[in-house]
Formats: sequence, C-alpha cells, structure tokens
Amino acid sequence: MAIGKKGKKRQDQIINEAMSLIRQGGIKALTMRKVADIVGINEATAYRYFPDKTALLTAITEKIKAALMGPIKQLLESDLPPEVKLEKIVAVHLQFVHESNGLPLVFMAEVASGNVEVLVQQIRGIIQSYQEVLEGLVAEVIGADGGPSAQEFATLFFGMATAIAIQRRLGISTQAHKDLAGSMLPFIVKSMLDGNNHPERRE
Repeated sequence: MAIGKKGKKRQDQIINEAMSLIRQGGIKALTMRKVADIVGINEATAYRYFPDKTALLTAITEKIKAALMGPIKQLLESDLPPEVKLEKIVAVHLQFVHESNGLPLVFMAEVASGNVEVLVQQIRGIIQSYQEVLEGLVAEVIGADGGPSAQEFATLFFGMATAIAIQRRLGISTQAHKDLAGSMLPFIVKSMLDGNNHPERRE
C-alpha cells in the first residue's frame, strides 16, 4: 500500500501504540482491534496499513533495530579509539534498554520463543549484528593474550543490558544503567586494557 505523508504519520502512530501495548502486557496483549481503538480508527483501516499482526510485529522489529543500531553505527564510524567506542556503544545500549523500560529485550525474547520464522530471523539478525560489533571492538582492545575471549566479553556486555531490562520490568531500579555505565563499564574496559600491552591507551 502506497501511503503519503499523512499515511506515514498514521502508520507510525499504529506502531507506537502497538509497542505500548506490548510494553504493558507482552505480545499476547497486542491485537489489531486494540490498536485501532487506541489510535481512533476502525479495525479495517488498521489492516490497510498492516495486513496482519506479523506485518505489524515486523515493523516494530525494524523500528527497534533502527533505534538501537543507528547510534551504534555512528559511533563505529567515528575516529574514537576502540576502547572508547566499546564503552560508549555499551552505554548507548544500556540507556536504550532503560528508556524503553526493557521492551526490546522482552519483545525479542517473546518473538524468539514463537514460531513465526520471519520474525525469528529478524531478531537473530539484530542480535548477531550487535554481537559482531561488540566482538570486533573487544578483539581490538584485548588483542590475543589467552584470557577471556572476545565472545565471552561481548556476552558479558550483552548480559548487562539484559539485567537492566529485568530490573526495569520489575521496577527494581531506575538508576542501575547509570551505575553500570558510570563505574562498572569503565572499570571493565580499563581492566581489559591493563591486561594487555596498550600502555599508550591507558588513562
């Protein structure tokens, strides 16, 4: 369906309201009828923008990908040292998870456990892309010293974001992302540098 500027605005509104429903009750809470009611249109009109629930979930996945990977791509293309890129990228991820109330990781987990292959492939692609970014930067920072691998460090950083998502969903902490980004993350990156032969890059 070809849509103009007004149609694009309506489409974005549907996506945003759908994300809000998922944030509150998971994917099971999302129906086209509920979204249409919230947006103020009839269900048939909603289906003109998204022919089925899978199409809407696909659009949500793409929005999450753009929101996360856009800033990361900018940092990757910068002239910053790899350890600074790594620290900033992980901090961006932590902030992203915090501001979205843990929605992306919860959404990804629900999709991954489902049986809609196109969505599973989308989620797998996002996670693999981010994992490759982390592993590439970690490899530049640690070199080859026989310690923890780039994959292990990347998994650690990914786990930090997962912890933030769980805490946000349970209402445990509103400060953890800042604590991790402000103290633990710099400590880990500095330890990675200190454990390798990069004296010129240490503070």
